[in-house]
Amino acid sequence: MATLEKHLQKQGLLPSTQEKYVSIMESSQGKDPVEWLSNKVSGKTPLGTVLPLRAAVKHYLLAQGYSEDDINALLPKAKGRPAGMRDALTPDQLVAYYEAAETCSDPIRTILLLLPRTGLRISEMCNLRFEEDTKKGGVRGLLFRGKRDVQRFVPLNKPGAKALDDYYKRIGGKAKDGWLFLGNKDTPITPAAVRKVTRMLRAEHPVLGATLSPHVLRHTFLSHALKRGADLRTLQALAGHKSINTTARYLHPDEEMLQGAVDRLE
Repeated sequence: MATLEKHLQKQGLLPSTQEKYVSIMESSQGKDPVEWLSNKVSGKTPLGTVLPLRAAVKHYLLAQGYSEDDINALLPKAKGRPAGMRDALTPDQLVAYYEAAETCSDPIRTILLLLPRTGLRISEMCNLRFEEDTKKGGVRGLLFRGKRDVQRFVPLNKPGAKALDDYYKRIGGKAKDGWLFLGNKDTPITPAAVRKVTRMLRAEHPVLGATLSPHVLRHTFLSHALKRGADLRTLQALAGHKSINTTARYLHPDEEMLQGAVDRLE
């Protein structure tokens, strides 16, 4: 896997993404990657499961010297069952969520407080560095490299900035550099550790719903921004989506927004 690891590093992918692709290829246990993937691809398999498998095999073949054209000809098309629509937290659920998050210990406590206030992917949040809490054009926010190693700036609102400042006080101040949220052995906390806590919270607080996860919190941020009048292009920039079509698929109006649209027709 050394060749694959070197290739992934050159691609500038997030460490968590690199680890995931290496783990996927290790799980193939040395089988022919194209045949292994073909056996995994099914119309009944969630598309969210199929896509990372296909991406891992694609990078593996690229590392072996295959061309993009050869790979596209070899690999099966990505097909699968679309993921079910997961609702954003309602305002009342969000209040209950913040109360529950405050009972957690750092750094997960601060991460949970920031996720629905920034819309960051969980991998992006876990890999933030101290120096990425900065100002741009006089606006405080998070300036970091997200998916596809694309630089993105997400402004902090007042509650988000307070959550970070309170965190700095609890840990003895803001460092000049280094990982913002440490896990074990001077490495950033893992997304799996945060997901474990969200599963615990939804079990302990049924009011939060049965699907609470870092992804639902990202969805909550974007849905609430949409509800408060943010246009699709702004949401695309905040979410870090390459295509505006992804942003459009990602969001759906809730019942209150639909009712408001109907009422305005009267």
